[in-house]
Amino acid sequence: GDARWFVARNAAELLGEMQAREAEPQLTELLRHADDRVRRAGTSALMRLGTTRAMNAIQEALKDTSPAMRMQAAAALVSRKDVKTAATLVRALEEEKDDEVQAAFLLALGKLATPDAVQRLLKAVEPERALFKKKSTAFRVAAVQGLGESRAPEAIEVLKGLVSDKDDDVAASAKVALQRI
Repeated sequence: GDARWFVARNAAELLGEMQAREAEPQLTELLRHADDRVRRAGTSALMRLGTTRAMNAIQEALKDTSPAMRMQAAAALVSRKDVKTAATLVRALEEEKDDEVQAAFLLALGKLATPDAVQRLLKAVEPERALFKKKSTAFRVAAVQGLGESRAPEAIEVLKGLVSDKDDDVAASAKVALQRI
């Protein structure tokens, strides 16, 4: 509860290191702190606790006003490989407007690598067919990177096809992803 942001951040980090479950309500409250550095430390600490209530709080952080906070929340959720996480990330991706955060969500889906996550990545990497509704190159490249992270058999097949994509950046990213696999 200290007014100085760095004290609150340091306390949150320490409580996370200690896995102090009794501090869960206070750590959850930190996700509403004015300073996003404190909110990020609170997210990390809650992730270390790993309780249901902590995970719910991190899911709520996917709606934070700070793009960095939303990206960290996605990265934190991926460390828990459960089916609900994919659905949560897909919903957040559909609502997200920031390109950088969308890319982080797509990469998180790749790291999650559940069947639902891979299916969403396969949909994201497809070129848009409609005339006025074009997916950005950055969005498709992020989806390619997510597919590479997933290492799923169907992802590898799609990546092989993307090596000859009309978009040079997508094709280059597919080559890199296949080399990493």
